[in-house]
Amino acid sequence: MDCADEAALVRHVLDVPGILELNFDLVGRRVDVSYDPERVHPDAIMALVGRTGLGVHAHARGEHVHDDHAAHGHAHAHHDRAWIWIASSGACMLAGWAFEVWAAESWTERLLGHDSDARHAQVGAALAAYGLAILLGLWPVIPRAVAAVRHLRLDMHVLVCISAVGAAAVGQWAEGAAVASLFGVAHLMEAWSIERARVAVSDLVGHEPGWDEDGEVGSARLERFIERFAAIYTPIVTASALTLVLIPPLFDGEWATWFYRGLIFLVLACPCALVISTPVTVVAAVTSAARRGVLFKGGLALERAARDARAAVSARDVLLMPGAAADGGAFAGAHARRALRIIRQNVSLALLTKLAFLVSAAMGAAPLWLAVVADTGATLAVTLNGLRLLRA
Repeated sequence: MDCADEAALVRHVLDVPGILELNFDLVGRRVDVSYDPERVHPDAIMALVGRTGLGVHAHARGEHVHDDHAAHGHAHAHHDRAWIWIASSGACMLAGWAFEVWAAESWTERLLGHDSDARHAQVGAALAAYGLAILLGLWPVIPRAVAAVRHLRLDMHVLVCISAVGAAAVGQWAEGAAVASLFGVAHLMEAWSIERARVAVSDLVGHEPGWDEDGEVGSARLERFIERFAAIYTPIVTASALTLVLIPPLFDGEWATWFYRGLIFLVLACPCALVISTPVTVVAAVTSAARRGVLFKGGLALERAARDARAAVSARDVLLMPGAAADGGAFAGAHARRALRIIRQNVSLALLTKLAFLVSAAMGAAPLWLAVVADTGATLAVTLNGLRLLRA
């Protein structure tokens, strides 16, 4: 469980009688489940989560997880396999571009997506390479997409599959391959940043961050707000994409053109940068504070410390570890306020990027591959901005 989209899917499948409370920690890729044993069995909970396509294993209440993700082989094996699929997809995409440029008279126009006759569809080798790039890039995504559709959720995995296949359907094979390849890169960057923070804190304090003595996870209200916002935002943008596909062609008859622009809307409907903006910043803040001997118990502790650091320390939302500086309490407050400022910056950056490209897409000024690059770039930007807190 590396992103808020996956956490939302887990929350959805566990919305059953007997589940009392769910507390997520994306840093440790863990969810603590409070349940009524008379109404739901632990094996049933495991089975429900397993149907999402995520790897799952149980922990006892209050148990420190340490580095058992490596022991179970989930993280490293998954990421290694993902890199193989992404590298293979990227290689095929580059091969397709090479075949296309070799056969084209104006490769610059084709690269920028303004080739009106779509001659690359006539180049058999390029077509095959692009098709293979799409297949390889989407292969790790398909199980998550199927699980989301099964549970009637329109998440980023579903949208990416629709966009890549749809681009190929209208002859934009290069853009479809770019969607499939670049999405995998963006997803791994997100997972890498969270893993980096988790390992850093685990090495320092001896166990993964985010839990108190009872094993409960602090979940930031702002993070939950962003997740709820994304749950509303994604259907709205998707509905806008359908409107763009169906209404304008009734007047000008350019069905393929508007379908292509609708696909760009779908790519931009993936709220990757938005949903990662908060957890990356939280884990970076927790990591850098732990290096100073100040341990925050999750995102909610950051919010409380930003309001009143002394009260947060007294309530043990923030722990001053042995060897912490004398100004640990003051540092906790200032550090938490800086983290919240960076979260607001990241949310603003993600939303402004989306708005700019939504307008460009409607006007036909942005090709699909550029929308993917912009979305990936926004994800990278908010990740790096959040990771600035590691130098605090």
